[in-house]
Amino acid sequence: MGKQYKKLIKRRRRTAYLARRKAAINAEKPDSSKKAKSPAKKAVRKKATPAPKAEPVAEKAKTEDVLGPDATAKETEDSSSAEESKE
Repeated sequence: MGKQYKKLIKRRRRTAYLARRKAAINAEKPDSSKKAKSPAKKAVRKKATPAPKAEPVAEKAKTEDVLGPDATAKETEDSSSAEESKE
């Protein structure tokens, strides 16, 4: 049990040392970074840009328009003959 307790003490000492070191570094830094900044300006809220409207999409092409009026007659005959063969 003594070994575990020594680890705990070592860990506490290390964290305390790191905290002291960090405080020392921050104390050494000059506050010139705050002075170097320009005076605070009023925050200007930017207007939201309107989303571009989607252009209308063309209608889907019909089989008559693509293959002609004869193709639709053939397709209906083919589909009806396929249904008859299934029965």
